[in-house]
Amino acid sequence: WIGSRASALQKEHGYRVLLTYEEAIGFCCGDVIFDKDGISALGVMSELAYHVYANEGSSLAQHMQGLYDKYGEFVSNNGYYICYDTSIPLKIFDRIRNGGKYIQQVGEKYDVTSIRDLGCPGYDSEQPDGKPTLPTSSSSPMMTVRFANGCVAQFRASGTE
Repeated sequence: WIGSRASALQKEHGYRVLLTYEEAIGFCCGDVIFDKDGISALGVMSELAYHVYANEGSSLAQHMQGLYDKYGEFVSNNGYYICYDTSIPLKIFDRIRNGGKYIQQVGEKYDVTSIRDLGCPGYDSEQPDGKPTLPTSSSSPMMTVRFANGCVAQFRASGTE
């Protein structure tokens, strides 16, 4: 999906897409191959390593530290659960949907600030009309729940995450 969207943005709107990614899945670098593949990512990293060593006289670690110093660091702590019974994730989605009145709290202390449900017909509490701007799917639903404490929970029953 990401590669197809990047290609469409380039063809239909004239954008130049430099990088697209899924945080733990892969990177699509540039506009030569609109897919998240390790070979093109390796090529881009090789070019970067050559540039850093040859032109700046530093290591990739030093270069990265310079970026951290300039822009700050981002930390992501992901976890995954494997469920072999495909009915269970759908039951979890239904509980979060709560008959169309999406949950407002998890437990007694985790307040929900927004929910984006990419199942059908779709819902996004951050959109004025409640409709998500991302594609929806009945065969591969995905749900994002954001909490007041800054945490984000992503649910997807596709088996790819």
